Amino acid sequence: MIRAVIDTNILVSALIAPAGNEALIVLAIKQGWVKPYYSAEILEEYAGVLARRKFRFRADEIDGLIALVRSSGKQVHTTGPIHGIGSPDPGDEKFLACAQTAGVEFIVTGNKRDFPDPGAGIEVINAAELLDKITLEM
Repeated sequence: MIRAVIDTNILVSALIAPAGNEALIVLAIKQGWVKPYYSAEILEEYAGVLARRKFRFRADEIDGLIALVRSSGKQVHTTGPIHGIGSPDPGDEKFLACAQTAGVEFIVTGNKRDFPDPGAGIEVINAAELLDKITLEM
């Protein structure tokens, strides 16, 4: 099983394009091939971003996706930013802190430039790259 922190943009893209790579990541979570790690702050961001009016996602879609992450994943309690890591987007610090605290293998994002050097042996990959890794593990 692949352990990863999933950036919010992956979930947004999964709901926008149900046949895209990001939707396949959600399916991989559902099938138990990927275990998402998250913090309370990450869940809060998921809920807030997915509920934005511009996306027009249904409440049941949002609730179902967040419930899937919670039931399939593992919550991590972070104490804030970890020294020695950083992101050009301060809002992404919570993903870096979660990844380092959990010791995951990957941060999965559509914006790799926001995670220039997560350290601790964590690789920043996009949805297509994660799908390749899942295929290799099968």
